[in-house]
Order: sequence, then C-alpha cells, then structure tokens
Amino acid sequence: MKWKDVKNSEGFKNISFMGIAYIGGNAISGLFWLYLGNLMGEENYGEIAFLLSIGGITMSIVIWGSEKALMVYTAKGLNIQPPIYIISIITTGIGAIILFVIFNNIGLSFYVLGGVIAQLAVAELLGRKQFKQYSKFFMLQKILFVTVSLGLYFVLGPIGILLGFGFSCLIYAQRIYKTIKETEIDFGLIKKKSEFIINNYIVDLSGQLNQIDRLLIAPIFGFVLLGNYFLAIQILNILVILPEVVAQYTLPHDASGNSTKKIKILTVGTAVGLAIIAIFTAPSLLPILFPEYEEAVLLVPIIAVAIIPITISYQYISKFLGAEKTR
Repeated sequence: MKWKDVKNSEGFKNISFMGIAYIGGNAISGLFWLYLGNLMGEENYGEIAFLLSIGGITMSIVIWGSEKALMVYTAKGLNIQPPIYIISIITTGIGAIILFVIFNNIGLSFYVLGGVIAQLAVAELLGRKQFKQYSKFFMLQKILFVTVSLGLYFVLGPIGILLGFGFSCLIYAQRIYKTIKETEIDFGLIKKKSEFIINNYIVDLSGQLNQIDRLLIAPIFGFVLLGNYFLAIQILNILVILPEVVAQYTLPHDASGNSTKKIKILTVGTAVGLAIIAIFTAPSLLPILFPEYEEAVLLVPIIAVAIIPITISYQYISKFLGAEKTR
C-alpha cells in the first residue's frame, strides 16, 4: 500500500486526530505535574502522590472491571452501558463517602468521583469509535484540569489539585446522562457477561499493585523520597503517552476483528527509542530542571526502561480483551 493511500485512509485520519489530542492533552497535564513538582517541593509532592495512589486504588475497586467491558461490548453493538453506568455511579458514591469519613478530605472524594465518570464515558466513546468526539472531550478536560487546579491550589493548597481534577472530569457527566436516558436499561446483560467482567475486574485490581509501592514508600522512607519517586513516575507517564493512545485505538478495532499488527510493531520500536533517549539525557537535564530532586537523577534512567514492557503489555491486553479472553 502506498503512503498516499495510508494517509488518506479513515483509520489513519482517526488515529492521527486522536493521537494529536491524546498526546497534546497528556503533555499538558504531564508538564503541569512536573511544574507542580518544583512549585510544591519534595515533601508536599510526596503527600499528593500518596493521596493519588489511594484514589487510584479506590477507582479500580468501585468501577468493578466495567471500563474495558464497556469498550469491548459497545464496539460489538451491545447496549450494556446504562446498567454499568447506574451500578458504577452507586458504588462510586459509596466509595467517595467512605474515603471522606476515613481521610476527611473532600478533594480525594471528588477525585475518585470525577475519575470514574471520565473513565466510563471515555470507554463508551472509544467503543463506538467516536474518536473525534473523544478527542474534543479529552483536550477540554485536560485544559480545565490545569486551569482549575492551579487556581484552587493557590487558594486551598494541595487539596485544590484533587478538587480541580474532579471538577474537570464532570464534563463527561452529560454523556453518561444522555446514554442512560436514550438507551434501554437491561440489567440482565450484566449477568450474561459476568464472567468477562469479573475476570477483567481481577486484572484491573492486580494492575493497581503498582500503586502500592507509593503507599509503602511514604511510611518507610518518608514523603521526600516519595516525591522524588513520583517525579520519576511522571516522566515515565509522559514517555508512555504514545503506547497508550495506540492501545486505545487498537482495542475497539481488535474487538471488531480488524488487523492492527503493523501499528503495534511500530509502536514497540518507538518505545525502545524513547527509552534510550531518556536513559542518556536524564542525568544531565534533571539537575537543571529539578535541582531539589537529587534522587530522581538516579531513578529516571532505571524507570525509563519500563516503557518497553509496558508497551508490549498494552498490545497483548488489547488483543486479549478484543477477543474477550480476559482469563
């Protein structure tokens, strides 16, 4: 196939449009998190990382494996969205209340509520292959997150970051309301697809084990070291933007039976190149950009290597979920 044909194909246009929005949006939020590192200092940065880990684990519990189920079954034309939305909103509300009772932090509760709403709506948009609409929502949410969070931070402190994220995600709420209102609600679909959902729930929960390290670092080594570690993780998050956007594109196509082999191979090769660049540039750039974070200079070259297995895992996850082989 000639490059001209590839460039003019619908698939190339979709992934280009989505890629620009996803890379641009995540670059905005990623750079914002790096900026917060210098603004907040090591200890406060470590504290916010601790709360984000608690919020991330809570999201995985209350969303009960429904995100990938939404994407896969929406792509297959099954109207499973309304029952998943209703159950997830109820469980998320309960989780948000429990978090407030335990930590007395309204920002953490809003962070979880907004995060779940965004994950559910995004899963439906991608499942329907509405990549342009997804891209618009995604960019708007990232811009709102940065502007609202920054304003609230100067007024309320670190809690403002969590509140800003939660509020920015509420733009997705109208999408969920519209789907519930216009689509027949059949809770029986949850029972019919329970095996896939439960298996996916287990996978999601096990995936959150990467959050536990932050919960352990804080009490053992303190928030200062956690702040350095969190900075390194933010740099890794920027590196994995491309593999993530490709995985979001390939999953609905894998679910529909379309071939995505070539783009997956190209993505893995790109990940290797990004890892090499990070390994050789981090030791010289980090002391200039983040002089306070001395330990991060040692951490980043090691953590950057993780982009390679992460990228490969995304490709296989897309393949297995598309074929409903979550076990």
